[in-house]
Amino acid sequence: MAPLPSVCKVNTDGSRINSSGLIGARGLLRDSYGSWIKGFSVNLGNGSIIESELWGIFWGLNMTWDAGFRMVEIECDATYHIFREQNCATDALAAKSYEFGLGLHVFLEALAFLSAVLAADVRGVARPLLSV
Repeated sequence: MAPLPSVCKVNTDGSRINSSGLIGARGLLRDSYGSWIKGFSVNLGNGSIIESELWGIFWGLNMTWDAGFRMVEIECDATYHIFREQNCATDALAAKSYEFGLGLHVFLEALAFLSAVLAADVRGVARPLLSV
């Protein structure tokens, strides 16, 4: 669901590759029309899953503040705050995030592979969780 006017919605997700211990966080910032503001992916090196979830929320809040928003709605699937199926665009970004180098990567435009997922999101289409 879209947030109220002048509110920025941030969807975040963290992940961990158990075999290597690598963690990452990613997120999407959208306006009340569901339009892309920016996205991010951060490759954090080694750590725990809770660290990755918290870093995702941190970077999402940091970027909304820098973009001038003071009212923010955060959605993350940590401890099932929202169902993972409602976080499809962020999950799609998560699948690609380990291809990026260490550190923060900011995307001012929506990445091509997210187009269909974002369009369905704006229309409110229920989607199954994407396979990674």
